[in-house]
Amino acid sequence: MRGSLTKAANKVRYPGPLALLVVWTLIGSMSYARYYLQSRPANPSVSILYEWLMWLTCFVPWSALALIVFRVESRWPLGSEKWSSNLAAMAILSLPFCYVAVEIAIGLSFIIDTSFHRPFNTSISWWKPKLAEMWVMMMIYWSVVAAAYTIRSLMQLHEREREAAQLALEKSMLESSLHQAELETLRTKLNPHFLFNCLQNISVLTKEDPKTASQMLVRLGDLLRTALRKDSGPETTLTSEIALTQSYVAVEKMRFGDRLTILFDIDPKTERALVPTFLLQPLVENAIVHGLQGAHRLGVISVRSTIQNGNLMLAVADNGIGLPVKDTADLEIGIGLNSTCERLRRMYPNQHSFSMRALPEGGTEVLVSFPLHFESVHPESIAHEQTSLVDR
Repeated sequence: MRGSLTKAANKVRYPGPLALLVVWTLIGSMSYARYYLQSRPANPSVSILYEWLMWLTCFVPWSALALIVFRVESRWPLGSEKWSSNLAAMAILSLPFCYVAVEIAIGLSFIIDTSFHRPFNTSISWWKPKLAEMWVMMMIYWSVVAAAYTIRSLMQLHEREREAAQLALEKSMLESSLHQAELETLRTKLNPHFLFNCLQNISVLTKEDPKTASQMLVRLGDLLRTALRKDSGPETTLTSEIALTQSYVAVEKMRFGDRLTILFDIDPKTERALVPTFLLQPLVENAIVHGLQGAHRLGVISVRSTIQNGNLMLAVADNGIGLPVKDTADLEIGIGLNSTCERLRRMYPNQHSFSMRALPEGGTEVLVSFPLHFESVHPESIAHEQTSLVDR
């Protein structure tokens, strides 16, 4: 922590000599203006320019000395844990600073008197400054110290905010990269058994039903083209996700024929909602492989989307054999569903739900819920999604 504070202190950009000269000139001018309006005689015996320049000799020396005070205060910072000892150090250093400031002011006064052809004030001692002058310089010194502390604190606060924003950006980029990596992993883990069965069925159909085999190859190619598309991100629209799922279903229906029916009941208000990529496909595949396995009746799978309490609710139900256990807490889910649950936890921490339940009429229903949010609507993307792969 101390190292980061030191590093932040080194990054503080204090005002430069020219900026300080302008600031102290303005401060001295305002101080002289107050004196001129309140205390100056009606008929002064000296010019205003001479009097103004002599007035500035008290302030101008700090244009250079303030640079040193800034560095000294950063060396013994007042806002640190050792503020009391640092304050004592700054108090000790105030004496030489104020003495040097008085000497510079006397030297400037001598130059101004010479320039205006006026006799130098012999009452001024070069080496023994008056106590009143030291007190004035002391007040200016502590004003500079307070300014140094304020500037350093503000700059460090700004630096911390910048670092926090940078860390938040890096965290967001890291999470995005993680989600993208998970997506790439999901692409490479496309069920090998599913691909093997499809290719085996195509091989058999090339002899028995070449036309169906050709259609199945086209559907499989569409599915792989969509699944392995490089421009897809961690989230996609529900319309795109349904298009991918329909491509998968089209391949499966080539295998099951009339024994499999998939129904989609999608609320139009949810079509543009963003969902995790490859969310529905593993849920539908799980319903086909596990829910309908061993079932001797027509297999029906329904996919439904609704909006509930500001969340998007997706349900995938089948009329298959149901859950193998009565208590869903004892249910061991497969790799596909487990991967889906893990992705939901990462993408929507503490904002999602995933549950499975047995239906009274038989079969199983999987319910997924997460915050409802939408993508920016562009005509090109709408036209692209309307041309779904299933319609080929």
